[in-house]
Amino acid sequence: MFRIGDFSKIARVSARLLRFYDEIGLFTPAHADPQTGYRYYTVGQLAQLNRILVLKDLGFNLDQVRDILSSNVSAAELRNMLLLRRNDVELTLAAESHRLRHIETRIAQLESDGAEPARRILSLRRTVPSFGAARGLIVELSNHARQFLPKRHSHTLIVIAHSPQFEQDELDVEFGYAFEDEPKSNVPAGAVVKLRELEAVERMAVCVRVGLPEDAHLVTAKIGRFLEASGDRLAGPSREVFLQAPVLDRMHEAVVEMQFPVRSHAPE
Repeated sequence: MFRIGDFSKIARVSARLLRFYDEIGLFTPAHADPQTGYRYYTVGQLAQLNRILVLKDLGFNLDQVRDILSSNVSAAELRNMLLLRRNDVELTLAAESHRLRHIETRIAQLESDGAEPARRILSLRRTVPSFGAARGLIVELSNHARQFLPKRHSHTLIVIAHSPQFEQDELDVEFGYAFEDEPKSNVPAGAVVKLRELEAVERMAVCVRVGLPEDAHLVTAKIGRFLEASGDRLAGPSREVFLQAPVLDRMHEAVVEMQFPVRSHAPE
């Protein structure tokens, strides 16, 4: 089972939203410790959570969602409803295109270990209100890091998610370039970017996604199933390693290795 923070990372749903759904009895944890109050969830609950999110995307309010769930609507029926909704969304303004992609990835969700050495990175860290704002940090990092990065050697973009739980409107992220050679010049203490060592991780659960982080729940669900089967636990900030240099106006084509530090579970 997963505590609420880890489950929120796997489901890519705000922990605040999970608590709210529990409070109103819409989506309750598989187990709640009566002494500590900790909520525990299982990977098997992702399908039910996804149905709730699908119905919200279709425009139903929470009372209507509760009624529909109690009537045991099948995945096939939800798929048909989503496909109809997709046709409607395709006719709306361009501002709705992101919502359409979100709905389509939820359709697929309805159906459906290695070590990392220490690396030297030149990075900046911010807390931002959205994935779009986070992508803007790539430009800021590039502008400030250019004067320090070695010219003749390639450098890899790495993103570290420091938030202990997933909150889409409060993302504590660090963007950094990893490189092997010495920087062109010393990085002063007051610089926007910082030179540091990204610590080694003994064990990682790893998979690759293509596309935007908004759609990463398809991949993180697979990580959740692996962890539940192995009995391992998440152990620290996750990372995203860009396997090719990102192009800002084509981020939907980005190929990213998602890395989750894991540890063996010791009985509590």
